[in-house]
Amino acid sequence: MLERLQTYIDRRHLADPTDRILIGVSGGVDSMTLLDLLRQACPGRIAAAHVNFGLRGAESDGDQQLVEAYCEEHAIPLHTVRFDTETEARTSGESIQMAARRLRYEWFETLCDSHGYDRIAIAHHADDSAETFFINLLRGTGLRGLTGIADRRGRIIRPLLFARRDEVTAYAAAHGVPYREDSTNATLKYLRNRLRHDILPRLDSASNNRFARTMEENLVRLQATQAFIDLQVERLRERAFAGPEEIDLDALDATCIGFELYELLRPFGFVPETAEEIADLLRRADDGSGTTLSGKRFEAEKWTARIDRRRILLAPRVVEPFREERIEADDPRVEWLSLDELPDSLATPPETAYLTADALKFPLHLRGWREGDWFIPLGMAGQKKVSDFLIDAKVPVAEKARQGVLLSGETIVWLVGRRIDDRYKVRQDGRRFVRITL
Repeated sequence: MLERLQTYIDRRHLADPTDRILIGVSGGVDSMTLLDLLRQACPGRIAAAHVNFGLRGAESDGDQQLVEAYCEEHAIPLHTVRFDTETEARTSGESIQMAARRLRYEWFETLCDSHGYDRIAIAHHADDSAETFFINLLRGTGLRGLTGIADRRGRIIRPLLFARRDEVTAYAAAHGVPYREDSTNATLKYLRNRLRHDILPRLDSASNNRFARTMEENLVRLQATQAFIDLQVERLRERAFAGPEEIDLDALDATCIGFELYELLRPFGFVPETAEEIADLLRRADDGSGTTLSGKRFEAEKWTARIDRRRILLAPRVVEPFREERIEADDPRVEWLSLDELPDSLATPPETAYLTADALKFPLHLRGWREGDWFIPLGMAGQKKVSDFLIDAKVPVAEKARQGVLLSGETIVWLVGRRIDDRYKVRQDGRRFVRITL
């Protein structure tokens, strides 16, 4: 196993002989095995980093104690940190898993900057890469998402990708490497665990135990194909960019113009749908239908693309901050109504909302939505993040930036123009009602 690790590192050029390597160690079998191997392969050039996310109480503390004991026994420098991950997720609006991942990698990068580490070693192995392939396949992706886990990206290296999970476990057992099982790895709540414990073992059985090896071979081919495509895209960029922010549309191949446009626009944050929309405009303009190209605008989170004749002009997007307002009870945009004055139909244009006013606290507050905002959309029983609601509604990025929310105190009562909060809908037992037009 040690020889295979050293061969893999050398063959894939993952680290130089003088590199100082920071190893992300959770306390599980994968990371403890990687730590044990690199301790022997790179003596005097490694350090460990352990994150306590505080999500599993005493289990999390036990993981940290195990890592601390191993590092003390083998004189390995150790960095530890504890995060309040749940609070961070609520604040940022991310899932707990995404918040934990971001916190972890940001901390690793900070350690490299402050302590002079050259590489960050992560203990993903071949089975993790196969699972990632299927996760992306099921969620929808292009070729890049089907290449599994890269063995190197920036400072991050993954020296264990040559090994299967059972090989890692066998090594730990044979060499007395201590580790702890994460109880959440057994639950089928997460897609990755369902793939790991149920779906992929069935595929392996159906293929007479050839599935895992075949997947490794498939991923190698897909990675090689993606590398070739990346090389061709770089050549396309050299040909198509008339300037750093100007694309010559005549340099593109009509047979695959949507794909080429996406590859050129992707670094600027544009989504595939935008590339296809521009490609469709080009096709219609070229078929004599009279479609006009010039002046069409498309927006990503941080960039704007404007078509000027046969060129796309890119420019940083300037987003005006949402104008916050206080709306008093006597504001002309607020009309007070009794139950008898309500119309028979409460169907309204997007700029109008009917609300039961009994629980409203004036002045109301109008502002732009923020990460972490949530409400209970009309007709739903549970709360939903505003970010998730906008994603599900397929709201374009430019519109998201201009999305307003109306609050009573700290509670959202209306995602303006889209949906009121179910708790403030018109009720027959209400005493006062308002019609608000914004």
